[in-house]
Amino acid sequence: MSSQTARVAIVTGSSGGLGSATVDALAADGWQVAAMDTNLEGASPKTESVVPMLVDVTDSRAVNEAVAEVADRLGPPGVLVNVAGTNRISPLLETSDELWDFLLDLNLKGTFICCRAVVPHMMENGGGRIINMSSIFGIRGEANEVAYSAAKAGVIGLTRALATEMAPHGITVNALAPVMTLTPRVAALPEEFRALQLSKIPLGRYGTVDDVVNTVLFLVSEGGAFYSGQTFSANGGDTMP
Repeated sequence: MSSQTARVAIVTGSSGGLGSATVDALAADGWQVAAMDTNLEGASPKTESVVPMLVDVTDSRAVNEAVAEVADRLGPPGVLVNVAGTNRISPLLETSDELWDFLLDLNLKGTFICCRAVVPHMMENGGGRIINMSSIFGIRGEANEVAYSAAKAGVIGLTRALATEMAPHGITVNALAPVMTLTPRVAALPEEFRALQLSKIPLGRYGTVDDVVNTVLFLVSEGGAFYSGQTFSANGGDTMP
């Protein structure tokens, strides 16, 4: 990354457990962070380092306008962390077209839209780092999670293709695919489902927010400069690709 782009970051899904922790960690590391979400309740408070923005990542026009505003107000973004997403436990035969579209739009299309909006700014300014949130389910799949698993597998495919396309422009693109991570949303899932996921983790514990955020900090650091097209899975041995 050029010095001009090095300290401005965009984080989507910034009011969720992983998103808000990512915003806080980047801000503490000296980044100016545009924190985007459709609901700013629970978002990191506005400071000199954090600017909350109300943005729907599935709305191309809104995303393009928001990214342009970030570039004008803070400077060209050097980092994009796509955290926005959600899941629903739903067996195949109970998964409606509407639920399929909702999960694919938010988890996969939203990631694509944000990458497309940010890339021109990164190209113009000599490079950048993009980090896309996938899931362990995007690697191995999960029963009763067909739409979510498909969306998160798509994020990995998008990441690999974009990493190849963006390499000549000095832009790295990587995916995170954590195991079930203890956030408020996960804590609200059925106990039986959470216990099943825990039983699959050889290290015997759920993931933590720090497990994921520390990977983000590595990938935006100088130490992460030569990694691209990779899927980093903090999963305690759940899956060993």
